[in-house]
Amino acid sequence: MSLKVGEISERERMIIESVAKKIIDMELEGPAIWILQTIKPLSVIGGELAYFYLAPFLPLLDEKGYEFLDIFEKRENIERLIKTIEKMTKDKGRNVGENSSRKKIIDGFRTFFIKLKKFLYFS
Repeated sequence: MSLKVGEISERERMIIESVAKKIIDMELEGPAIWILQTIKPLSVIGGELAYFYLAPFLPLLDEKGYEFLDIFEKRENIERLIKTIEKMTKDKGRNVGENSSRKKIIDGFRTFFIKLKKFLYFS
């Protein structure tokens, strides 16, 4: 079965949805959308750099690491991830996206750095 241009496999869709769900669960929708919008134009270059820098560690992840890099190396999959995050956020009752306030994005970054600090200092 060959996929038409613009279609993705069920496995890619499943991974995109699981990443979006993880972002929603961590309440980092604002920062995630902002960062994804920022890196989207450089996704192909970033994917190649990721292969270069992560090459020694990818065998530890079996095929999952390669699969993850292949999926998010494609610009259209990053856009799908953004749309999925926005849809899940809207379904959950939060308002994030183009109409979000600056305060929500700043609060999201604050939450991210607090969780990162706890992870780094207490693990």
